[in-house]
Amino acid sequence: MTWLKSRKEPANEKGNMAKQPLSIKTQGMRELRRKISVLDGNFDQLKELHEDVAKIVAFRASQLAPVQSGELRDTIRASGTKTAGRVRAGFKRVPYSGPVHFGWSTRPDAAKGWRGGPILPNPFLYDALDERHNEVFETYFKGVKKIQRKAGL
Repeated sequence: MTWLKSRKEPANEKGNMAKQPLSIKTQGMRELRRKISVLDGNFDQLKELHEDVAKIVAFRASQLAPVQSGELRDTIRASGTKTAGRVRAGFKRVPYSGPVHFGWSTRPDAAKGWRGGPILPNPFLYDALDERHNEVFETYFKGVKKIQRKAGL
């Protein structure tokens, strides 16, 4: 039997770690499967909850966004997945959302035709979350408790 220097488990002839058979005995497996199937159906509810929470921040961000033409403000949107809520700004046709939000210190470059001074950061998305974080947490925890009650957990 060959031993790997970095580990203390036996390796096979090629030096790869040998796969050990794994067995687990579980009592109450029927109840566990029932709860897992109930939770599996609640992922759609989590997706909706994450989107609802993201909408709170997106609404405030659209109020805080700088407006010249209104294009940047109109690209702010919320989305939800099973694992997170997201707020985004900008599209390909509005590529300046990042420099507006985070700033751009090297902006003036006469050789490239860029006029004006540096773009100062305006973190409207972060500010929206900072202002609404209590409402976000409260809404999220109420939603999670509602899902738990429906699942019988």
